[in-house]
Amino acid sequence: MSMNITEYERENFGIVIVDAQKFLRLWRADPHGRHRAEANGTPESWPNDRKYSDAVKGFSHGRENPVPLADVSYGKAIRTSVTYKFLRFGRSERQEEVEYVAFTNGITRTIWLLTNGCMAFPVMCGISCARELFGAAAAEGTSFYSLSELAEVASHAYPEVHKDLARKAAQDR
Repeated sequence: MSMNITEYERENFGIVIVDAQKFLRLWRADPHGRHRAEANGTPESWPNDRKYSDAVKGFSHGRENPVPLADVSYGKAIRTSVTYKFLRFGRSERQEEVEYVAFTNGITRTIWLLTNGCMAFPVMCGISCARELFGAAAAEGTSFYSLSELAEVASHAYPEVHKDLARKAAQDR
């Protein structure tokens, strides 16, 4: 998977490697109901999604042309549940805080990963909620990364790639 990092994203976004089942639980808890059908799908139903073949094609290119990371947000909301007591003719309300994730982009890529048994995968989200998403759904043994940190690590881990990118950027100017 890949991402294009602009200067804005470098300072304002982070990467979280999420546990697939924890992430799916948070997605299904979205109180706003956005993408409810996709969130509540299964590995058997997701391949019927209208854009699923696009993800199949996208992932088929492998390292030569990796697909972009999903862009998600993490939030908390108050959910009110109402219970009616018919024998006593009463009504009670209960409020609870619900953690959830919502998508900006990348639903079809995510359901492709889930359908194919991926246990953990990276997602991108705003730095303001990335640490909270990490606490709620991170894959065991992983760390939280800001894009600045990731770019720094990549420049040291792959100096020849970094030099090639710098040279190409200079040529493009």
